[in-house]
Parts: sequence; C-alpha cells; structure tokens
Amino acid sequence: MDNSALYIALENAVPGFVAANVITPEVDERQGIYKELFWLDALLGKDFHCYVEWKEFDPWALANLNKLVPIRQAGVTLVTDSLYDKHGAPLGELNYYDDGGFFLPVLQQQLQAANLQLLEICTIQNNQPYLQENPRFICITTDPDKVAQLQQCLQHKGLVLVG
Repeated sequence: MDNSALYIALENAVPGFVAANVITPEVDERQGIYKELFWLDALLGKDFHCYVEWKEFDPWALANLNKLVPIRQAGVTLVTDSLYDKHGAPLGELNYYDDGGFFLPVLQQQLQAANLQLLEICTIQNNQPYLQENPRFICITTDPDKVAQLQQCLQHKGLVLVG
C-alpha cells in the first residue's frame, strides 16, 4: 500500500516531520490487530510520539514529551508545577483510572499558545477508538483541516487520533 498521502498529512500536521526523510518500516504481521499501530510507532520514532504511563508521569514522561520535535521547535517546555502545592502534594484528585484527566488539561493549555495539541494514537476496534491504559501521544497542529486530513489517512490504517 502506498503511504505517500499519510506522509504528506503527517508533514502538514506534525511540525518538524519531513516526508522526504521517511524510511518506511515493514509491517510486522505477528502484531495482529496492533500491527498498524506498531508500524506507526516505528515510523514516528521517539522524536514524534511517546508513550505515557500515567502512574509514573512525573518526571520521566514529562521529559519524554518535552523531547518531541514539535514541542522543542515551538520553544515550549511543559511543566506540571501548578498541579502541586509547595510540599509536592497534588492539588486535585488523582483518579487511578483517569490520571490523564489530571495532567492532560494543563499540558494542552501550555501547547495551545503554540497552536499545538497532544492527541492519543488509538486503534479502531468495533468501529470505536480503543484507548490504551498507557497511551501513545503525538503532538500536532490545532489546524482543523490538517488534523482532519491526518485523521482520514490514519483511518485507512485502522487508527484514529483522540483528544
């Protein structure tokens, strides 16, 4: 399958992604229903996507998010200091099943000034996004047309971005 439309959509939606520099990875059929997700992992690499394990979010996950090319190029440094008191205790309720709901709004607010957003890369199962316990995030533009173009290309691979 030709991936050129996907590469162009990624270049348009993901600051710093250069379609001409892409080395297309092989699809590993052994990954079953997740083969396209793992293929996209290999394509994007650590410069353009990262896993977030909410239970161990600070500081390593925050450091990995800050290493993403779009965030670095925008000159943004994501911080979560506003979520804690002077003793390091969370100011809000940490929910074991939705730690992302605690961290993500603060991160999105910081990215909004640079017209960026974090979206979760999900597989589509039973015509619905399948959200992973430890999500994969990609940092992309907030431009709705560019996001829609990328969504359309990803859907051909059984993937979707969720925000």
